[in-house]
Amino acid sequence: MKRMGFEGKLYWGVAGSTAATELTIARDVGYRFEPTEADVSDRASIIELVDVAMVKFALDFEINNQDTNAFVLAMRTAAATGGAIAFRTRDKSAGWGVDGDFIIGDDEGQPLKDAQRLRVVCKPTDKAGRLPSWS
Repeated sequence: MKRMGFEGKLYWGVAGSTAATELTIARDVGYRFEPTEADVSDRASIIELVDVAMVKFALDFEINNQDTNAFVLAMRTAAATGGAIAFRTRDKSAGWGVDGDFIIGDDEGQPLKDAQRLRVVCKPTDKAGRLPSWS
C-alpha cells in the first residue's frame, strides 16, 4: 500500500522516556541511515574491500516558527545547551519508526516571501540512558 507523507507521525517528549506528544506543527520529516565503512582489505585481493563498522542516523524536519509553542521553546533550549529531547516517528499511526533520545541542531530561516521556518536536525544520544530502537 502506498502511503502519503501526512500519514506519518512525529512525537516528542522528555529525554529518558518514550515521546508521547504529537508534533503537529512539523512539516517535512525525514531520516537517513548512513553506513560508516571499515577497510577490511588484505593481500588476498587487489580490490579494496569494505564492511559496515557502524551506522550513522539522523532525523530532520521543518516546523513553522511559533515562538509560544512548547516544542519550539524546548528545542531552542536543547540546541543552545546541548540537551536532549526524546523523539518517536511512525510511517503511519501504528507503523515503523525510531524511538530514542536525540541532541538537536537548529537552523532558522527568514525568507523574504515565505513563513519563517526552523529546520531541526537530530542525532541519537544515550546521555539520558536510552539507545535508539526501531520497530
